[in-house]
This record gives sequence, C-alpha cells and structure tokens, in this order.
Amino acid sequence: MFKPKYPPSDTYDALTSRIASAPVPAERPVALAAPHRPGLVDQVRANPAATITGVVAVGAVLVSMLLAVAITGLALSISGVVLLVLVRMLRQEFRR
Repeated sequence: MFKPKYPPSDTYDALTSRIASAPVPAERPVALAAPHRPGLVDQVRANPAATITGVVAVGAVLVSMLLAVAITGLALSISGVVLLVLVRMLRQEFRR
C-alpha cells in the first residue's frame, strides 16, 4: 500500500551493469594548455599609445592633487598671518 516510488537513476543502468565488458585501455590524459592571459608587458607592446595616454592621465591627476594641497596650505598660512595682524591691531586699539 505504501510503497515509495523512487525516480529513475540517471547514472546506474541495470541492463548494462550485468553485461561484462572488456576493459578499456587507459589513455593518457591530454594536458590542456592554460588560457593565455596577456600581462602588462604584452598590453603595452600591443598598444603603446594607450599606455602613454594612461600614464599622462595618472600623472596629471597626481600633479593636480599635489597642487591642490600646496594651494590650500598657502591659503591657510596667508589667512593665519592676516588674522594674527588683525588681532594685534585690535589689541593696540583696545590699549589706547
């Protein structure tokens, strides 16, 4: 009444497992070549103009960042000097 129904196996076949077959000679596995992934040197050799363009772009970004830091430092130092002068002028004004 309650007999389980199993799905048919896709790896085991009762008919072929009963027939004795001759042993299959083992073949040497063929070594597959690794997929060739071009490295940085290969890419540079393939397209030197793109490499030069990339280097120039990276250089421009680095130089602009350094200039931004230098200009910010200069602006802060100048504003510090101006504030110091203003504070000294106000102290002299209050001493009178």
